[in-house]
Amino acid sequence: MKAMKTLMQIVLVLLLASTLIYAEGSKESAGGSADKTYEMSISYGGASGGEDDISAKEFKKRIEEKSNGRIEVKLYGNEQLGKEVDIVNMLELGNVDMAIMGTTVHQQAAPEYNIWSAYYIFKNSDEVMHVLNGSIGDRVEKAMLDNKGIRIIGYGLRGPRHLTSLRPIRKASEVQGLKIRIPLQPIYVESWKALGAQPQAIAYGELYMALRQGIVEAQENPLAYIYAPHFDEVQDYVNQTAHQRAFFTYVVSEKFFQKLPADLQELVLEEGEGITQFHNDLLAAGEEDYKKKLQEKGMEFIEVDVDSFQQALKDIPNQFADSWVDGLYDDIKAEIANM
Repeated sequence: MKAMKTLMQIVLVLLLASTLIYAEGSKESAGGSADKTYEMSISYGGASGGEDDISAKEFKKRIEEKSNGRIEVKLYGNEQLGKEVDIVNMLELGNVDMAIMGTTVHQQAAPEYNIWSAYYIFKNSDEVMHVLNGSIGDRVEKAMLDNKGIRIIGYGLRGPRHLTSLRPIRKASEVQGLKIRIPLQPIYVESWKALGAQPQAIAYGELYMALRQGIVEAQENPLAYIYAPHFDEVQDYVNQTAHQRAFFTYVVSEKFFQKLPADLQELVLEEGEGITQFHNDLLAAGEEDYKKKLQEKGMEFIEVDVDSFQQALKDIPNQFADSWVDGLYDDIKAEIANM
């Protein structure tokens, strides 16, 4: 009987231990602990006061408050951790936890969907967000996660790109012979060549001097990127071409995401959606402000015959179609038509 009693005690101890282990395990999921504090690094390219900087600070505030301090966010703006091309690799390896990025992340992590640099595929910001939040956006998110282990949690609109110059340009034919600075992307080069311009790739940081010295006579950027470097001192006109409507992409390393318990994973996803609205509201207010400031500095805003530009560039997406998944451009047009 004594041996039986001892055996029963051992069984009870084992059952209690397994119950405690299960209970403790139930506090954890996806590799994370409910009691642990997590440090979250966020990289972005903008300097203090930029849309991505302000949005990153708001995201940090919300995450830290709503997680009750279980997530501590560290911000690294102004490319402190490296260029975007480097950050993509660091996200894949888990060396950076989150980033706010331009199209570089799409080019590297989902190139088969990187149509976003093409001109005039969107007429307004509503079309951009409709496509990104629809079935095409779902395909992009899956591709990026499968290809590089990078999870998209939100988007933030950027201002449309406009052409600035020393003379007013009202229609596409007036671009002929224009010496313009552009970012070095093949689709940009071919687009401006199709318009008859003479495009040159010059680093953004060197652009002011290139304009002042007459190396180029024009450039194209969103209003925020026209105002910040004082291009009003070397350019006279903002020709409202709105030829590209780009966006920031908020991405998280899947290695980091899977370290979090389920409740913090849900919080990150929720705040990814929340910061999208915050960012887009910020942009809408900023666009009018930048326009007013540039006008006060003497720049004249020119209404442009956008149809003439669209007509001149209509064949450009087809020239690059082999770089994207079959039918992507047609799928985008169909999704927009169904808005």
